[in-house]
Amino acid sequence: MKIEKSEIWITCDKPIESDGTPVRGFFGNLYRNRPEFHGHRGDKLIYKHPLIQYKVFGGSALIVGLKEGAYLLKALPKLNYLEIYHQKNQVIKQNATTEVFTFGMTENIITYSFTTPWIGLNEENYKDYMKVRKKPKDVVVLLEKILIGNILSMSKALGYVVEDKIKAILSIKERGIVEFKNEVELMSFQGEFKINFLIPDFWGLGKLSSRGYGTVRCNDGGKPQCQTQ
Repeated sequence: MKIEKSEIWITCDKPIESDGTPVRGFFGNLYRNRPEFHGHRGDKLIYKHPLIQYKVFGGSALIVGLKEGAYLLKALPKLNYLEIYHQKNQVIKQNATTEVFTFGMTENIITYSFTTPWIGLNEENYKDYMKVRKKPKDVVVLLEKILIGNILSMSKALGYVVEDKIKAILSIKERGIVEFKNEVELMSFQGEFKINFLIPDFWGLGKLSSRGYGTVRCNDGGKPQCQTQ
């Protein structure tokens, strides 16, 4: 399936020293009438894979959108500032790109790395994880199932029907605890995985993907299976 992907890189006069949370907050406030920017409908959270994600790399903000999210980002004007934790940071550079990407199942096995910590566990499967934590093989089986579940959630949000079996091979380890709001702590992981599925570079999987977690990049750079088609 062909999908459109838009990226906007924003560099300010001061580096952003956080994850994508304050960037998401800024755009969520700027476009309160568009739930794609903030993931809420009224006071209720939308339980759906986000079509716009916010990340921070090297102190610069990166906003990525797919499909409807890409269309919205294409209309984003040049900004004078980003408000990060109640402080206005002047924008000194803003670059936008749009491309068409082939998304979905592929005959090739592609290797991806998590460039930001992947948060694959929720309250329910965290209990399952703790039961098998000292059994490496069982841990891998559990986390591979969770990763495939992340892929299925992403596919559903993008209107893509998975008609074949997704095969994933994980090579990851615990990265540490990510502190979330209300003193909630989430286990994160780092590493790479092989999968028969095309995922856009700089797109995130798992919990808190809208805030920059679980962002992946293809390791096979330069090979046809990694390129926009």
